[in-house]
Amino acid sequence: MEQEKNIEQENNVEQVTTMDNKNYLQIGVIVVLLVVIAVMWFFLWKKSGGESTNTNTNTASWEVTKWNYEKLDITVYEDKRCKDCPTDEVIKQLKLLPSVSWVEIVRKDFSEKWVSEYLKENEVKALPLIVFSTNNFDVSKDPEQLDQSGKAAPKVNTFLQALPKGAYSLAIGATFNPFEKRSEKGHLLLDKAKLEAIKANSYVKGNKDAKVTWIEYSDLECPFCAKLHKAWTVDDLTKKYADKLNIVFNSFPLQFHANAEPAAEVLECLWEQKWADAYYSLIHTSFADAKTTDTGNIDTSTTSSKKYLIEKAVALWANEAELTKCVDSAKYKDKIKTQTDTWASTFGVTGTPGNILINNTTWEYEVISGAYPTSAFEAIIDEFLK
Repeated sequence: MEQEKNIEQENNVEQVTTMDNKNYLQIGVIVVLLVVIAVMWFFLWKKSGGESTNTNTNTASWEVTKWNYEKLDITVYEDKRCKDCPTDEVIKQLKLLPSVSWVEIVRKDFSEKWVSEYLKENEVKALPLIVFSTNNFDVSKDPEQLDQSGKAAPKVNTFLQALPKGAYSLAIGATFNPFEKRSEKGHLLLDKAKLEAIKANSYVKGNKDAKVTWIEYSDLECPFCAKLHKAWTVDDLTKKYADKLNIVFNSFPLQFHANAEPAAEVLECLWEQKWADAYYSLIHTSFADAKTTDTGNIDTSTTSSKKYLIEKAVALWANEAELTKCVDSAKYKDKIKTQTDTWASTFGVTGTPGNILINNTTWEYEVISGAYPTSAFEAIIDEFLK
């Protein structure tokens, strides 16, 4: 009996010992798991910037996690056929901003099949397109920039516009439409009949049989148009190319320019008096007399006014009474509207100055939107003249 008790006690001791070993093993495994989890969390927390004071902006994008702000990707959609797109310059400027300088910028060309589908889905018709995967990123370290009035300029993320399919695009005044019909050289193609209609409804300065035509869509109150003319671009190109280039000025009065439409009427009424040279002389005088302010802006408010233009037209030997009567009657309102709506829409012009360079032999053309330097015009004209 006593022997049986001893055996039972030994068995109980062995059972307790076995249970204790199992408990210790389980506890050990749990402790190891907790340590592993703690170490992983610590490193992730550090990579997210949890306790780091490192201000180095060259941090890989995968290190940016939900603990500070969203992961940021920047993709540039471009078309290598565009020879004057400012893509490289825009990317260069972006890389100077600490808030995005650490991001690897990926470039995609329109020749890649899926790019055109992406652009269609997002209703994009002009390149280059700069796309940010989010508009929520840290711009606090970017240097303070001041606008022309001396006020703090908006940060880059305030310029981002939401795309229909998500993400955000940076507005950079893109004008290159990759979906339009183009020549083998990548130039846009114009229907010959449209060009002839434009010329028939316009005043051509220079050799009518010139190989290249420059159409300027402009209004006399436009400061950037004045800037283009003050840079002597018209004079330099006319002198350089002589009979190889002719020029056409089409009025494009912007709605927020109160003087623009009456100014266009003055020009039309001046031409009616058969003062061919006077028409272009008045355009030149108006832009040349516009004052450059201390801040570098150009004030066209006086030199585009009806009063000023009529005075200058009379100085060019126009009949003041006939000119005033013609302008007050708004006689050329429909013609001006046609130039603005029909011909401008042909080239996709939405602002001034809108410059169209046309090869009159091949019907190729290129658009230069804005007051670009003379060299931008020369590059296209030289190619057309080859």
